[in-house]
Parts: sequence; structure tokens; C-alpha cells
Amino acid sequence: MFFDNEENVKEENMDSLKQTNINMAIFGYTKCETDFFETKSYEMLMLDMIKNKKEFIYNYNLPFIPTKIIKDEAKKLLIEQTKDINRKVLYLESDDKVIYDFISEYGDIDESKYEELIKYIKKKARKKEVTNLPINWVIDTQRNGHSKIVVPCEIYEEEFLRKLPIISTGINMINQNDEIGISVLIHEMTHALTDKNKGIIENYLNHEVLSIYMELISSLDFEEEILIKQRLQYLKNNIIEKLSNNYNGYINNLNDAYIISSLKAFNLFEKYKNASNNGRDSIQREINKTFSGEQMLEDTLEKLNITEEEGSLNIRNHIKKLLK
Repeated sequence: MFFDNEENVKEENMDSLKQTNINMAIFGYTKCETDFFETKSYEMLMLDMIKNKKEFIYNYNLPFIPTKIIKDEAKKLLIEQTKDINRKVLYLESDDKVIYDFISEYGDIDESKYEELIKYIKKKARKKEVTNLPINWVIDTQRNGHSKIVVPCEIYEEEFLRKLPIISTGINMINQNDEIGISVLIHEMTHALTDKNKGIIENYLNHEVLSIYMELISSLDFEEEILIKQRLQYLKNNIIEKLSNNYNGYINNLNDAYIISSLKAFNLFEKYKNASNNGRDSIQREINKTFSGEQMLEDTLEKLNITEEEGSLNIRNHIKKLLK
């Protein structure tokens, strides 16, 4: 029997790299790199996670709460953190509808009409408060959430995607019917708020930093221990998956992004949590410069002295306390 696993790995890696390039074009990232995975700090974090025997908790059995409360509390918290910045994002009710209308006016879409299509989409989009984006409440087999954006007709040509503005069509909330849902909604609202300033994040591996950070911030008001424990469990899965990928020769930049982003988000969260009121205000001001499109995320993190090394120490301390 003949096994050509190396060829399969090559094909999957090509697909993974292609998806990375598509994501970079959509969101305006210009690089995807880190040297942290080669450090002693990451090795120690990885060993702590692997040695930990705590089983994954799928259901914390929290009381159910109405979707209105989830939305209202997430809105309140986001406004508290972002103060008086402009929170309006570009919005379209349906990316399919705008394509139907374009075709009825200009005919079938081909490469010669890409520029016209982008202009048409920009014209049809309107500004909407990120806290008022429509939410689709979904019942499924697992918990999740994601913000939806316009990628018309599944056109994945990188040149087109680089020019296409990021336009939201709403948020999906999957099995979010308790206080954890508040943190998930904050996470997705933060994505939409950050994404409106295409290119404000340079490194693809940082694209989850602010969303995970805001999720952790919400834990100060709602179920802090549970939310931090849940985020640690997700990170442990990411680290184990990376170890397996490395052993088998696979590339997965999305998984790597969750690890790097989690480290920086935890470091940012610990600085905020332990800061004075003035210190917290200072952190908020720097982050809001990124939300407003005035300052690259990487510059914000540098000003606040956020590093993977410090984040890994923060997380290792949480492992000892919460994953017993």
C-alpha cells in the first residue's frame, strides 16, 4: 500500500497559506510573523499547559438570561470602554442583495467590473452604530459567535479584496443564552469596530488581541473566574494543536494568531485590571486611538509595553490558580 502523506501535507499547507493571503487582503494586514514560538517563555507555557490535567468544561450551567439583557449589557460595557469615539461602522443589510442590484444595473460580474462593483458597494453601504448591528441568534451544537462581513460573490482575488472596504452585515450568536454571551457579543462588536479601519492592524497574528482583551474586560463585571478559565481552555487547545501541527508538518496561521493574540490580550488585561483609575483611563485612550483609526494596533501595544513574554507569565499564573 502506498501512502503519500507528504503530498497531502503540501496541499493542505498551500490551501492554508492561500487562506492566510486572502485574510490579509481582506483586512489589510501586511505581515504574518513572530519569533516568540522559538523562545524559552513559550516552551515553559506550553509545558504548563500540557502537564495540566484539567478536563475541558463545555457547560458551566449558568442561568439563562434574555437576549435583550445580553445585548444591553454588551452595549453598555462597550460604550464605557470606548467613551465618546465614533463607533459607527459601514453596514449593509445583505451582501447578496447588493450583488443582485448591481447585476440588474450593470450585468454579470467579471474582472472588468470590479472597480465599478467596489464603488457601488461603497455607495450602498450606510453607517450604523456598532452596538446596533443586527444580531442573528442561532441554536446549534456548540457555542460560538462571529461578525459577518461583505465579500461579494465569493470573489477571492487578492487585488480586489485589498481595495474592498470592510462592511459589516451583522453578528451571529450561536448558543449564547447566559452571561458568557455578553463577553462573546463584546468580542464580536470589537471585531466590527476594529475592522472598520482597514489596515489598522499590521500583523495578522495580532488580529484577535483587542477582541479577546475586551472579552476579558467584560469578565470584571460578569463571571470573571469562569470567563478566564474558558479562555485558558481555548488557548490550551490552540497550543496542543500547534504542537501537533509542528510534528506533522502542517501550517496553520489562524491557530497561531489565537495564541499570539491571547498572550498579548492577557498582558493588556492584567495591566488594566491592576492599574489605578488614571492608569485605566490612559490605557483606554491609547486603545481608542486604534479604534478611531488614528494609531496602528502595534504602536498602541508598544506604548503600553505589551509583550508575549509578559502575557505568558500572566497566563501561567492563571493556570496555577484556575486550572487545578
